[in-house]
Amino acid sequence: MDKETYSIEVNQTCLNVVQTRIDSIRSKKIRRTGLRMVNEGKIGVAGTLGEANEERLESRARDSLELGIPYPYELTTGIQEQRSLASDIRSAEQLISEAEALLGELRQRQSVFSFGNKIILTERSVTLNNTRDTLLVDTTSFIEILLVIKHKKSANIMDAFTGYNGVRYDKEEFLRLTDSICNAYLNEIRDFEDGRYPVVFLPDSSHVMKFYDSLHGMLYGSGGSLLSGKIGEKLFADSFTLYSTRNNEDGVFRTFFDTEGTVNKDFRFPLIENGVLRSPYTNKKASSMFGIPLTGEAGGDYDSVPNIDMPSFRISQSEKTIGELLGGRKAVFAFIADGGDFTSDGSFASPVQFPILFDGEHFVGRLPELSISSQFFRMFGEDFIGVGKDSLTTLAPMNLTAINMDVRKT
Repeated sequence: MDKETYSIEVNQTCLNVVQTRIDSIRSKKIRRTGLRMVNEGKIGVAGTLGEANEERLESRARDSLELGIPYPYELTTGIQEQRSLASDIRSAEQLISEAEALLGELRQRQSVFSFGNKIILTERSVTLNNTRDTLLVDTTSFIEILLVIKHKKSANIMDAFTGYNGVRYDKEEFLRLTDSICNAYLNEIRDFEDGRYPVVFLPDSSHVMKFYDSLHGMLYGSGGSLLSGKIGEKLFADSFTLYSTRNNEDGVFRTFFDTEGTVNKDFRFPLIENGVLRSPYTNKKASSMFGIPLTGEAGGDYDSVPNIDMPSFRISQSEKTIGELLGGRKAVFAFIADGGDFTSDGSFASPVQFPILFDGEHFVGRLPELSISSQFFRMFGEDFIGVGKDSLTTLAPMNLTAINMDVRKT
């Protein structure tokens, strides 16, 4: 019989921002521990909050083995690795001080806007250890500045946003980024003709939504995915490589291992490589059930049987800047594009509530509300321009993707 412990400790300070001022402060410190017993292809799980009594947890997990939950997979064996990453801001007091200074500057520099939402400092430690000589420890602290921007004369709930997740803090760079967004909003550009344009996206925007279901291991294996049965086939552009990532160099702050203890080389797994489908994303169950690669995307609650979790996707960078990729063409930056979707056959359409005219280096001004459309295989095939090697900001990796699309005014 094998035993595995999965524990998470989070110490978080959250500043609630209302009308560009700190309205309230919330702190929490939570420890969660899950214990798994695996025996003869079955798993029993128990969990607790706060300090764990391992004997009681083990007893409860042994009792839950009687439920007969199947888990015919080997526990991760013989891996010992630790990662530690610390943010520039180390304490709640420092966070409050820096936030007050930042918000004070915003009140002066962008007085026609109000800013709200959250500023968060998270310190997180996750440990997985088992009787198969595996010990994995990920200790990370990171900053999240998530501010909604609203013009004071606007009837909208929000008009734009600014922020980032990262370990670096630089007030002047954050103000530069925010000024560029606000100034673009104020510079209204009415002259726009429908047509075909390069459309630029931030990471994690609507353009990658289809990959979450198309590359889901269980959906792929059961034949319900648009990509089912196509492993090894060339489907997209030569320059298109998509990987799931747990690497903080990609601006992702997940643990470097999944809840089953799978660790990938460089904390990344290429799902599509140079246009060729290599694998959907999987946990041990999907990998074993369908005979496809194990990509390390197990997730779920600390006290549950591991299941497939949604990955963080990144598209590999080109050797050119976003400006070089655009080659002097003006682009539509889809800064806020909510409400779009893909159909089952891959057709894509989305409104763009805040489109920005972008010259490859600067936000020029706010375009009228637009709609963008394309098709899944074209977007990442013949119409894929690339991902710039440069980041929108030095605060965190924020590499931009450009795709040729049909654009029209709404």
